[in-house]
Amino acid sequence: MPLSKTLIATTLVALSCVLGLGPSFCAKASAAEADYPQIVPLSVGAAAGANPPSIRFVTSDDFPPFNFVDGSGLITGFNIEVARAICTHLAIPCTVQVRPFPLLLETVGENKADAIVAGVADTPTLRQHLAYSVPYFREPARFVRRWPALVDPSPRTLAGKSVGVIAGSRYADFVRDFFPAAKPRTAGSEAELFTLLKNGEIDAAFTGAVGASFWLAGPVAHGCCAFSGGAYTEPTYFGDGMKIAVAADNTALKGSIDGALRALDADGTLPDLALRFFPESLY
Repeated sequence: MPLSKTLIATTLVALSCVLGLGPSFCAKASAAEADYPQIVPLSVGAAAGANPPSIRFVTSDDFPPFNFVDGSGLITGFNIEVARAICTHLAIPCTVQVRPFPLLLETVGENKADAIVAGVADTPTLRQHLAYSVPYFREPARFVRRWPALVDPSPRTLAGKSVGVIAGSRYADFVRDFFPAAKPRTAGSEAELFTLLKNGEIDAAFTGAVGASFWLAGPVAHGCCAFSGGAYTEPTYFGDGMKIAVAADNTALKGSIDGALRALDADGTLPDLALRFFPESLY
């Protein structure tokens, strides 16, 4: 899928809300519910075995490339395609409706929808109301460095080097714990972090791969920089990943979704879908 400058810019704005906690949302609730698109069919099929007869997904529309409205006014994004793939695998009809992010839990609680596919955080408080699927997307952390200084980062190669991190983030914690000889320099946002890197004021930046990938592909970076080294996915620092949420007592639906996600991961569908919505492999 070609990446427009508008999509790249919008994605970076949305990702400015992420402070090292993995994919999350800073959704706006200003739009009236009536202004949101009507229910959209995802797929149609004949249910098989113990699968649910259908799934009503609900999502928000303001977090590209995960959920957003395209130029034709249709809801799309990585999360939407994951939901579509689940329904195709289960051979059941599904729909997706869009609601403001703060209303997603209420929509499931009132049985107006069956499952939330919007990266809702998995917390002890929310687990009183929701059950979560296995993860379908984990955002890794990556080092980004300027050309031509792209040696693999290690505690030795980064000793004495300035590494930019967002203040108070888990990225900052990770650098402190595993690269103790580096010299952390904090920034207030990803935009500030990337500016420091491009201007040569830091030797490397350490942040989430999603925001970094869109910045690297955009006009602002202008080919100055690239990922360096491998991906870091330690759950203690970077979370368990994005999951689909259902009502806490809906164990049958959770089981069907878990089985579908495992199958879609095993056959390569989930990685292929990610490549449609991100400029390059995040790993």
